[in-house]
Amino acid sequence: MTTGDLSGQLRDFNAWKQAKLQIMLRLETWLKAEALYTSQVQRALSQAMLTLHRDHITVAVVGEFSRGKTELINALFFSDHNRRLLPTDAGRTTMCPTEIFQDPSEDPYLKLLPIETRLDDASLQELRERDEVWEKIPLDLNDSDKLQETLLKIQDQKLVSREMAANMGLGEVLATVEGEENRVSVPAWRLALLNYRHPLLAQGMRILDTPGLNAVSSEPELTYEILPNAQAHLFVVGADTGITQSDLEMWQQLIQQPGMSRRHSVLVVLNKSDTLWDELRSENEVETTIERQRREVARMLEISSEQVHAVSAQKGLLARVRSDDQMEQRSGIPKLEHKLARTLVDNRQEVIMEQSTGAVVAALNSIEELISSRRRRLKKQIRELQELSSRSEIAIDQLLKQAQQDKQRYQASVTAYKQSRSEFTAHGRILLDALSPARLEDMIRHAHKQMTGAWTTMGLKDAMKELFDEINRQMEVAASQAHEMRRLVRTIYRRFQNRHGMQLSEPTMLSLVSHQVEFNLVYQEAEIFRKSARTTLTEQHFAVKRYFQTVVSRVRKIFLQAHAESKEWLQTALDGLTQEIHEHRNQLAQQLADLKLTGRSRSMVRQRLASLEQDCKKLERQLTALKQNREELAAPPEEGKNESRLRVVSSNTA
Repeated sequence: MTTGDLSGQLRDFNAWKQAKLQIMLRLETWLKAEALYTSQVQRALSQAMLTLHRDHITVAVVGEFSRGKTELINALFFSDHNRRLLPTDAGRTTMCPTEIFQDPSEDPYLKLLPIETRLDDASLQELRERDEVWEKIPLDLNDSDKLQETLLKIQDQKLVSREMAANMGLGEVLATVEGEENRVSVPAWRLALLNYRHPLLAQGMRILDTPGLNAVSSEPELTYEILPNAQAHLFVVGADTGITQSDLEMWQQLIQQPGMSRRHSVLVVLNKSDTLWDELRSENEVETTIERQRREVARMLEISSEQVHAVSAQKGLLARVRSDDQMEQRSGIPKLEHKLARTLVDNRQEVIMEQSTGAVVAALNSIEELISSRRRRLKKQIRELQELSSRSEIAIDQLLKQAQQDKQRYQASVTAYKQSRSEFTAHGRILLDALSPARLEDMIRHAHKQMTGAWTTMGLKDAMKELFDEINRQMEVAASQAHEMRRLVRTIYRRFQNRHGMQLSEPTMLSLVSHQVEFNLVYQEAEIFRKSARTTLTEQHFAVKRYFQTVVSRVRKIFLQAHAESKEWLQTALDGLTQEIHEHRNQLAQQLADLKLTGRSRSMVRQRLASLEQDCKKLERQLTALKQNREELAAPPEEGKNESRLRVVSSNTA
């Protein structure tokens, strides 16, 4: 089978990553050889290469129950099995999130996390590292019947007491069972991991199949970490139901939540469009109806109609099994596949360019400024030496005295700089102490003790508010220190610019505003949680547990990110100036040496000039090489390599 658009796009993406990686490796070697391997570029290159090595592309399929999400996954990615790989039946099929990927280091398997782990305080990330809590089932990919039977376990249910279900936080996903007054049906599994061999998965693609809103909302990590980090989101709604209130709630809570700013990474899938196919009407009339509903969906979600794709996953899967090209085109699956391919790859490339390659380019810009500064100094030295060669010894003696005074004045500035740097470091210690992870954990432990020990609901709610107020105070302390440090850095830079003519570009300044804004958004959600009737009526132990899972875990992440960024900035904010101070001191020392040399021997001056000219040419070569490397790193990927066929590759070609 011919490789398809998505497979081709992923292949080109991986080739693009490898090309960037090779550029960075060559660049690292060259910078070391040229003694230009600064701490800033070292950190930037290390992070960028780590990202390029480990990068995956994730597509999350999101939507309410019975919208055909799993069928869509079957049609898009697994139609080569000539049957449904993932189970789809009427009603609530995918009751637990399912991650599909390929780990070449292990044989194919299905791992299932028991629902009882919800009674544990461990996060999903922590549980991933604990093999003993998972049920692991090897998969035989050559036996399709057994494979399908094994995968049916994903939708297993089990009976538990109402009390246990409530303690697990499953009150909103309960299914009553006839004849069972005190027991309810809940999903048997909390998370499924499917390690499967497939060409798309082998190229780093991961697929996340999610349950409906209530089930997703019960897993905060899924809601606030895994979903926002996906490179593309397929939000599935039904043509047979239109946009329901539940669909809108899911859209607002999971897609438009804070942090998911890349709305162009969302493709809205109007599935089950075949329910609008009517043989008693003309094809144009059917298309008009579908187009009208597509535009209505776009209007209700407040997005461009170009983001809404009408498809029939069931007909698309059937067409691919039967090799019916006409039905396949009518199903809309090929067009969606093409759009998904571009969205996945373009978004991932953009993120890499912004977060990784961009940091390397910024570091190279700093090095270019350093080299340019050296070049300016050399040219100034050349001009001065050329002028000195025609001056009298008396004039040279006067210039020597002036240079010694300049050196003394500069030393005074360096002494003042050291004092300012000590002040900067002192502010930095206060800032990092305010954002200390240890301090945060102390606050969280204290709050947890207060909450679990509260005798009344009011006491519980007061403890929740007290935790947020204390964290907010620490954030304000940190923000205040950051403000003082920014002022101090600007003062230091201006001193050397004004007194000694240094051409310095102001460094990137630390700002905690984005973290404070995100913190305030979480605070607003926490207040809604704290004041809600649901919290009042919820059993205390579970209310505390849910609060820590949904609110405190997100605050911890914001806090730790602010600490990491602050620590990084403290280590690098004055690096550029420190380097310039060192270089300027060397220049003054060299100026004194040149003046003394000129007084002793004019022939030695000519030798010195020749040496400076060679050094200047070397710097010019460095600037040229640096510019070429920067342009290569910043170059966008080539367009239009895989436009010929829109069909996803078969796993049989692996």
